[in-house]
Amino acid sequence: EWFPGEDAPFKESAHGGACCVSFSAEELNLGDRTMKSKSQHRESLLVGIGHTKVIWKPWYSRKNVAQERKDRVPHTHYVTLFYAFDPYPPFQVRARSGYFCLGHAPLNNNGDGLEPSEGGMFNPHSILTRNRQLLQNNITFGCPQMSFVSSFTQKAGDSSKTVIGYGLNDCTGRLVEVEKDEIVRLLYPDPMDMIFD
Repeated sequence: EWFPGEDAPFKESAHGGACCVSFSAEELNLGDRTMKSKSQHRESLLVGIGHTKVIWKPWYSRKNVAQERKDRVPHTHYVTLFYAFDPYPPFQVRARSGYFCLGHAPLNNNGDGLEPSEGGMFNPHSILTRNRQLLQNNITFGCPQMSFVSSFTQKAGDSSKTVIGYGLNDCTGRLVEVEKDEIVRLLYPDPMDMIFD
């Protein structure tokens, strides 16, 4: 069981993050995905990116609560999500993605520098961010415990891409390019993609 019943770990509302990138109706109506969900867009939407976290609960400090229960949903662990809304009052939210985590910069084979595809200078202290991984339901994910988006913009010279800037474990920063197609896929997933064997 992923969410432990009444103790669903994440705050219900997103906060922080960055906003906004405009997505045209044409960019939102990609392929058959939105047609299947009957959400054909006739207008553009604004897209933002926010985060939520596992909030500290009073029972974390109680001695009669099993350590296994506390370890299952450790507090102050962050996840990220996209949201899309109307560009005019009352700014109604039209879509929200599922939770995901923003990853570490990939290291080279020696572990002492960045993959050549990353570009930029290697911060030797960024390896320390890997000591605190996202952990939920006794599963460790390959991303930092804390990630906080601080910038989100359309890529200059290429309107099909966005750039997201975020911090990892309050230690180091990273910029990543994300295709608008991928953001639309996260906002409007194909239900058939959610069938697991």
